[in-house]
Amino acid sequence: MRKLQAGIVGALILTMAVVVANAQEKAATTKATSTSTKTTSTSTKAASASVTGPKSIIGEVIDPACWVINGAKGEAHKECAIACSRAGQTLAILERKTNKVYILASERPGEDPNKPVADYIAQAVLVKGKVYSRGGLLAIQVQSVEPAPKNAPK
Repeated sequence: MRKLQAGIVGALILTMAVVVANAQEKAATTKATSTSTKTTSTSTKAASASVTGPKSIIGEVIDPACWVINGAKGEAHKECAIACSRAGQTLAILERKTNKVYILASERPGEDPNKPVADYIAQAVLVKGKVYSRGGLLAIQVQSVEPAPKNAPK
């Protein structure tokens, strides 16, 4: 009889431990989700993109990683930029007048943002498109691209 009572008491203690552990896990998950939602909500507000609207940019099509790290651009870097683009590196426009870099952005997920400028790598171009700014980063959705006018200021 004592063994049976001890077994029942042991089973009750084990059951209570499992119930308490599940309750603590649920409370922690709820708190984490609540905190995550608040953080996401706050960061979304703080990091919302500003659209500066349609803009024309005269600049060079560059590989931004090589430009930032090594200052690489121009004809001497053309083959490397082409290889990086084919490997999946998103290209950018280095604005001639301001030296600002505009990362290329596609309008829909999965689209190749490099496609409109692929034939102009390491060349001066006139790009028209919608410009976005967030957290100090500039991006452009290219609507049209053509060689830069010969009389464009350098």
